[in-house]
Amino acid sequence: MENLKLYNWYGKAFDPILPESSNSLKAYQKQIQNIFSRQEIYIKSQQNRDKDLFLRARQKLSDNLKRNLASHKVAYKNKIAVLKDSVKKLSFANSTIPLLNFELKKLKLKLKDTQTYAKDFVYSLSKSADELNTKLDNIDNLKITTRAEELELFKKFTIYSIIKIYLQKHQDRDFDISKIKIFLLENEILLVEKINTNISEFFKSVYENIEKQRLYLFNKKQEIWQKYQKTYKLEKELYQKEKKSIILETQQKILNLEYKFKSKISELNAENRKKKEASLAKIAQQKESILQSEKINQEKINKTIAEAKAQSKLLQAKYKSFKAFYKQRATLQLCKDLYTFLVKNSLKINKIDFSFNNLSALELKQKNQEILKTLNAFKNEEKSNILVQNCFAIFLSKTNIFRNQFEFSLLLKSQYKKLIAKIKSSYSYEGKFNLEEAKALQERFLDSRLSRLKYRYEKIYAKTNYQLLLKSDLLLQEKAQNKQTLANIKQTFKENKASLKQKLKEKHISKIAYKNKIYEYKIDKKEAIEELKLQSKSLANKEILKTLFWRELSEIKVNKKLYESKITEATKSIPIETMKNLRWISLIFGLVFPGLAEICFFRQYLKGLLMSIFSILAWVLVVPFSFGFYWDKMGGIPGFSDLGASKYNSAQGIFPDARLYLFGGVISVLLICFVIIYFLVSGLGAYRVAKHLEYGSRPSKWSHTKRWLNTSGFPWVISILGWVLMLFIVATPIITSILISFTNYGYGHEAPAKTVDWVGLKMWGYWWEFRQNKMFLSLARVLGWTAIWTVFSTFLPIGFGIIIAVLTNSSRLRFKKIFRLIYILPWAIPAFVTLSFLKTAFKEGSDGYINTIMLALGLISEPKNWLSEIGSARILVIVVQTWIAYAWIFMLVTGNLQSIPKNIYESGSVDGAKSRQLFWYLTLPSLLLSIAPMLIGQFVGAFNNFTTISIFTGGGPAFTENTVFGEASTDIIISWVYKLTTGAANFEGNQAFAAALTTLAAVFSIAIGARGFIKSMSRRD
Repeated sequence: MENLKLYNWYGKAFDPILPESSNSLKAYQKQIQNIFSRQEIYIKSQQNRDKDLFLRARQKLSDNLKRNLASHKVAYKNKIAVLKDSVKKLSFANSTIPLLNFELKKLKLKLKDTQTYAKDFVYSLSKSADELNTKLDNIDNLKITTRAEELELFKKFTIYSIIKIYLQKHQDRDFDISKIKIFLLENEILLVEKINTNISEFFKSVYENIEKQRLYLFNKKQEIWQKYQKTYKLEKELYQKEKKSIILETQQKILNLEYKFKSKISELNAENRKKKEASLAKIAQQKESILQSEKINQEKINKTIAEAKAQSKLLQAKYKSFKAFYKQRATLQLCKDLYTFLVKNSLKINKIDFSFNNLSALELKQKNQEILKTLNAFKNEEKSNILVQNCFAIFLSKTNIFRNQFEFSLLLKSQYKKLIAKIKSSYSYEGKFNLEEAKALQERFLDSRLSRLKYRYEKIYAKTNYQLLLKSDLLLQEKAQNKQTLANIKQTFKENKASLKQKLKEKHISKIAYKNKIYEYKIDKKEAIEELKLQSKSLANKEILKTLFWRELSEIKVNKKLYESKITEATKSIPIETMKNLRWISLIFGLVFPGLAEICFFRQYLKGLLMSIFSILAWVLVVPFSFGFYWDKMGGIPGFSDLGASKYNSAQGIFPDARLYLFGGVISVLLICFVIIYFLVSGLGAYRVAKHLEYGSRPSKWSHTKRWLNTSGFPWVISILGWVLMLFIVATPIITSILISFTNYGYGHEAPAKTVDWVGLKMWGYWWEFRQNKMFLSLARVLGWTAIWTVFSTFLPIGFGIIIAVLTNSSRLRFKKIFRLIYILPWAIPAFVTLSFLKTAFKEGSDGYINTIMLALGLISEPKNWLSEIGSARILVIVVQTWIAYAWIFMLVTGNLQSIPKNIYESGSVDGAKSRQLFWYLTLPSLLLSIAPMLIGQFVGAFNNFTTISIFTGGGPAFTENTVFGEASTDIIISWVYKLTTGAANFEGNQAFAAALTTLAAVFSIAIGARGFIKSMSRRD
């Protein structure tokens, strides 16, 4: 049997201080449980590592499978494609005319190749070193050969063309050319006339040759087609078999890996359980002998602990009495520090005795009073000495006295911890921890004292020197000198700047060089001013006094962090003894009242206090509110059942508002969810701390929690408020809207005058119930226009904004800032103002600005009703939305264009890319990568754009064939839903039906947005 071991945070094992405490039955059982639990943790970590490796291997095998299947499919298609392409290439052999087209195309290509060869030959001659006569002879020979080739090709081309025309115009094969003479060109007629033999026989013979060639090719095509059909079947069967074998092989590999992974973990768990059972069985066998030795050892343990506790109580009583003594000792040390400073500065003061041996607290207090009298008398004698007055004022200030008292409280605590460590080290590791704590406290005392004295001295000297300068004429002289030097620095800067401007005007330097030089001059000016401050006595002393508090505070924080880091290290490295099984009790405490376990078991008092405050708020405020207390106008979670219908009584004037019941119920559920999550997290946290405490690991201090909150925990802390606000501001209305769609809220059930009931999916079934009222026609109209509106009002502003941004970013354009200012004006003017003005501009009749202008210019003969015609109204609303929305895209793209490195454009230009290619292959991909989330948001925003439709057209004009649901030609889903909720169509539960429509629209928007964001992030990764 293994003796009890304690484990610190690093997993290092320790034996108990008292060996007898590890030989008890409880200790043996606890050691077995600890070993089992720690092995379980190791197995879980091993499982996580193996699982990660398995998932990576499975993903790699899946990726390889996809690649193998893809390459296998490509190979199969390539095999089939070879024969298929051969058949396709011989498709012209089906009839004579396609064959003639093929031959004519070949002749055109040959003619083009001949001409290209001639041009290349002439160009090579021009670059050669041959004599002129040789070059001319070669050119003449080229002309002759080229002319002959062209004539031969032209002759063939003409003959084939004539045969093609004849076959297209006539069914016979007599080739009587006179029949098609009117369709021939002059050069073709001349060629026919030049033929010496019988013309019909000549063309017949050519046609017969072509036909023989066609039949040969057609037969070859048929052979290839038969071969293709046979091969296709065989290859397809082979492809399917190989595909299945590849998939099965990969699946087998994955299953083998999964089996190995799971079997390994199950074996480790089984082995761990067997060891535990074997150890417990061994303890059960030796239980009597263990209990006998436990009785003997327990007396020794109890005696040792009792003696140590008695000594600790005596020490605690002494510690309380020492507090008053150390307070007076702190005052004595303060007077000594003051006296030492005076002596160091060669001030003649009577010698003072600062010894305090064998003095009580009262005697020390009387001695301090006498010393202070002596020091005050010296202060009164040296009233004219500024150094003395400053020294007394600073050393005897309230802040310095308080800091001095705090330092000696640290010293007292350090000495107490050191003494208590000696007592506890005989039976517990708490003694070692107290010793480390005592060392840390002593070091903090020394660091704090040295820092305080250093800054007190610095303050006294700086203040004294400045006051001495004030009394003398040196300050005025120095101020005048500093003023002159500062003026010289500024003048030098102005002269340098003016000189640079002149050079820029004369174009001796570039704008970039000018900006860089100005930046250098500014740095020089700043450094010169800082140097002046350091050299000037008055400015240097003022700077010391101004920054002293913050420098001292920074050093205090550093000293505190050093102390906390030492305590944290001691907490992690030194174990703690505990024989209590606290994990389940801590879990229950954490689930019932978070903070209780931290205070009672873990000594985490500050953390426990904060958690207890939240727990009290939860039990006193949140939970009762969620169940309908504190406000009788909502029933909380119970009010969900009937939405207040049970309390409805028109005779007594009781009208519960179902809207408040519904909204309050949603808020109550969310609040309860927050409380449950808080309680669960607290309970699991307490369980985890208690489990580690059983192993021997000390609970962490508040400093450790505070450090976590300032580092890795900081994002969680600041995001909690955001998540809470998002849930209550965004999620609550959405959930309420969804729930409304399951009620009959609306016409006939208006709250609070009437009750609202749950009706399940009835509102969702109205689509089918209203089919006789042309519901599907209304839906088709609204959804169709919504799709058109969303696409055009998204892509037109995006395209327009990108084009203008790219054009204004061109290096060849001057006055870019002015153009950019003009282009952002549509965004700068509120959309409401723009839409109202444009609606007035397109007003029907002669009152509209557009009609007036167009009539004056003679572009139209009579005023047009722009917003009363469906086509013009739809076009105008899209144009207006483009005008309003493009400016935002323009600004976004302009900002992103500045971030694209210029060197990639230079590299592209060096590689020979044109401006168009640079835009398509460099600019546009870079832009889309960075602004993709914004564009997705633009798409979702266009889908739900209620403002433009509502203000500009109001959803109109109406359709010629109206329905009872009141939709108009420019209504999108959201504007139609608004009409339904405001009485455009009165039927039972119209607002609930509108909520169902809104839910569908929201689901579509969320789906599109989520998919877009996921794809954009995957591309980014």
